[in-house]
Amino acid sequence: MAAVAISSAHAPLLTFDVFKIIRTERSLVMDVFLERIYLEQVIEDCQMCIQSAQNLNHELSHSREPFSCVIDLIHKAASLSRMFWPPKSFNKESTKRADSRGMHLRKSIGINENHVIKSRSIRDHLEHFDERLDDWAENSTHQNIIKKLIGSRSAVGGDIGNDDIIHHFDPQTLHYYFRGQGFNIQDIVIGIEDIQNRAIARINVIK
Repeated sequence: MAAVAISSAHAPLLTFDVFKIIRTERSLVMDVFLERIYLEQVIEDCQMCIQSAQNLNHELSHSREPFSCVIDLIHKAASLSRMFWPPKSFNKESTKRADSRGMHLRKSIGINENHVIKSRSIRDHLEHFDERLDDWAENSTHQNIIKKLIGSRSAVGGDIGNDDIIHHFDPQTLHYYFRGQGFNIQDIVIGIEDIQNRAIARINVIK
C-alpha cells in the first residue's frame, strides 16, 4: 500500500500582526506589510493541508477508510487555492479587489496558471454533491450505485459504470475518483508543498 510522500518540514505556525487594508477606487494595493500577512496565511493553510495528508497516511497504514481524510484534504486545498485564484463575487468591487490580490500573490511567489492547486473541479464535485447525485439519478443507465470503493476499479464489474461509483480511492496509485473523474492526491500534496516553500522563501526576502 502506498503512502503520500510529504517532504516539507513543519515550520512553526506564524503569528499575525494587526491587519490593515489599503484600497484605491478599483483594487487592493498590497504593500510589503500586507503581502507578508497574506503569505503567512498561505503558509498556515499549507500546514493544515499537510496535516490532513499525514492523517491520510495514518489511516492507510492502519487499513482504515480514507475518505474523510481525502475529502478534508480537498476542502483545505480549495481554501488555499482561493487565496491565489479567488472565485467571482456578485459584488464587482469585491471581485476586483480579490482578483488584484490573487494576481499579486501569484506573481510574488512565481506560480503560473497551470499549477495543480488551481483546479476547482474536484472541490466543485463535493460542494455541489446534490447536483451530481441528481445527474446520476437522471442519467445512470442501470441506476446501480456504489457509494464508496477502496481498491482497484477492476474489483467491480457487471452493470456498474464509472459514473455509478461515487467515491473511489485506490491506495496503490493514490488516486481519488469522483464518478470516474480521477485526481492524483500525491500531485496535490506536492503542489501544496511547492506553494509553502515558495511562500516561505518570499517572506524571507521581504521581512
